[in-house]
Amino acid sequence: MSTGSDPPLRATRPPRVVAWGHAQARLQHDMIGVGDLHDDTSYGRLLVRSLMHAQISLSLMCLAIALTVTASIPVLAAVYPEVIRFRLLGLPLTALVLGGGIYPVLLAIGWFYHHQAGKLEARFLELVDPAERNRHDA
Repeated sequence: MSTGSDPPLRATRPPRVVAWGHAQARLQHDMIGVGDLHDDTSYGRLLVRSLMHAQISLSLMCLAIALTVTASIPVLAAVYPEVIRFRLLGLPLTALVLGGGIYPVLLAIGWFYHHQAGKLEARFLELVDPAERNRHDA
């Protein structure tokens, strides 16, 4: 219980903390981006490392698809011997498929890789220099 002689309770404000001063603010030329790549900063290394990781992942995925498609044809012929005996234009079907039919599949995988690699590079450029990217889009 309070008596009439106690001073009224006042809310105290916590001390003001300044995280950065005006002099520490980043200037336009000091933005994160291309300079980090040229100056070899930790952020620039992180960007390049992430691009390289994405590119190697894409490469390994396309390689796995190409190897699976290419290796599946002889495996299929070994599992089903009647495929080897089937002839078209006097040649075994497996020879025709491996000799000519595989190229459209490999071209499609190559197109997919090229398309995805372009997207990865575009995203990288957007992270590194968004202002330059916007100028090219306009």
